[in-house]
Amino acid sequence: MTKNLKNFKKDINKIKIAAVYSGPAKTAERIVTELQEAGPAWTGLYSNSWQIQIEGEKSTGTRREGNPQPVKAPRLSINAINKISNKTESIISISNLARSRPYAQDEVTGRFRRGKAKNKMITNEPKYSTGKAKQRKGGNIASSGRKLVSKRGDIGGGNPSFESSRTALLDWFKTYAKGGKLQIAVKNELDKSINLIRSGGKGF
Repeated sequence: MTKNLKNFKKDINKIKIAAVYSGPAKTAERIVTELQEAGPAWTGLYSNSWQIQIEGEKSTGTRREGNPQPVKAPRLSINAINKISNKTESIISISNLARSRPYAQDEVTGRFRRGKAKNKMITNEPKYSTGKAKQRKGGNIASSGRKLVSKRGDIGGGNPSFESSRTALLDWFKTYAKGGKLQIAVKNELDKSINLIRSGGKGF
């Protein structure tokens, strides 16, 4: 009887984890992956600066240059999950900590130059394989230079003696957030969590 009671408690804990943690956590991880896939990757620093926060616990990418690395949701204790289960909603946030975030997300204009700019050396092409592959996609190289001041994704329109390029489309972030892909990611992952609960928590 004691053994059965312990197993029952374990099953209850599994269902709680699936309901209030695993579904939202997997959703956040998937969203970060999709943001990395859609967003710019000239040096990889922006791609690797995503952070997932659940009820005050945080997990962050490498915050280093390089190809994008997955970001896992922060692990929560059973006690923390029990507290969440008593709330009407849990707080999950996804943010990017890179200083270049407003530029990378086409929220502000700037002067995008190559070569030495102040104390930085801007390479003529993306540093790593992910960025190089993105740059080669159709529409990401223009046969003229940039305008003097522009958004990151707004290429061309400048000196015809030069080329300009990007590793993500103009307004890619707005398109992801409002174009339906974000909503699909949320629905699919939460549906998986619900199906897991219905199956009795199997799969953990």
